[in-house]
Amino acid sequence: MNLLIRPEGPADAPAIAEVTRLAFTYNDGLRENEMIEEIRTSGRFLPNLSLVAEVGGRTVGHVIVAPADLRGEPENPDRPRRVLYLGPISVLPEFQRRGIGSDLMRAVLGAVQGRPEPMVVLWGHSDYYPRFGFRRAAEFSLHPDTPTAMIYPLRNDLSAYAGLELPA
Repeated sequence: MNLLIRPEGPADAPAIAEVTRLAFTYNDGLRENEMIEEIRTSGRFLPNLSLVAEVGGRTVGHVIVAPADLRGEPENPDRPRRVLYLGPISVLPEFQRRGIGSDLMRAVLGAVQGRPEPMVVLWGHSDYYPRFGFRRAAEFSLHPDTPTAMIYPLRNDLSAYAGLELPA
């Protein structure tokens, strides 16, 4: 399999929407496609952090990361809050279990290295993401304390963020 991972381009949106729809069969990818569109129109969209996986020129996967803000403690507006949020990662069902999702994760986590944000946050499967270095948010005193709230640290010290909540 000849896999190409590249940044999203303007013409990729329909193929990404279809991959997402087919990957999230429980709801036809409706919420996940809404999340992707919200990121694209938020003013925080970074095309180099929206990656497409292709096999033979066909879009078979996608992952997106964008800046977001942690929530909580409104009485302290100067507290640092900016992080990176990993949105949906999707692979066409017939291409799943071939390592494409893992390749997309490694590529996007490599792309975020050196950015000013201190961490990547996500809501996801607690059995899948730890293999890439994600850890429970509670380990960093971030909320909520649930197995699906996870952090990929980009710095050694995240204590300035303790007590804040992951974006929804």
